[in-house]
Amino acid sequence: HARPDEDVTTELQRVYGDLGWIIPETLAGLQRADSVYFDTISQVVAPSWSKGRVVLLGDAAWCVTLFAGYGSSLAVGGADRLGAELAAHPGDVPAALAAWEAAIRPEAERKQKLGRRVKGVYAPTSPLLLWLSLLPLRLASLPPVRRYMIRRFIKG
Repeated sequence: HARPDEDVTTELQRVYGDLGWIIPETLAGLQRADSVYFDTISQVVAPSWSKGRVVLLGDAAWCVTLFAGYGSSLAVGGADRLGAELAAHPGDVPAALAAWEAAIRPEAERKQKLGRRVKGVYAPTSPLLLWLSLLPLRLASLPPVRRYMIRRFIKG
């Protein structure tokens, strides 16, 4: 939710400045940085992935986002299935595209929903959610838990 003419460091401070932990220190470091790469994570939800003979594939069609994963496998699988449908419907591009989309869309939509459902795990929206997401790491760093994990999973 960027504001017009707001610089990156001010925007990040406004959005994440109250999250605590190491976030304030990290945001303060942005003031000293020579350059800052800043981007958003977006998901495309399109009612159709083709029009005429123009086809969207991969993230351009269904963008599951890095929160869900599966982007590369869906892109490769989608391209392969498109080729198969074009071969199965020689000379009938609209029928091939309809069959392709009918085959791919259910899985792509499941992965899109997964991305929307788990995004809070990777990008907490409040101090409480950030604290909860870091709780397993904090617990794992406690000496008794660390000793147990080493004994259980490393030393066997």
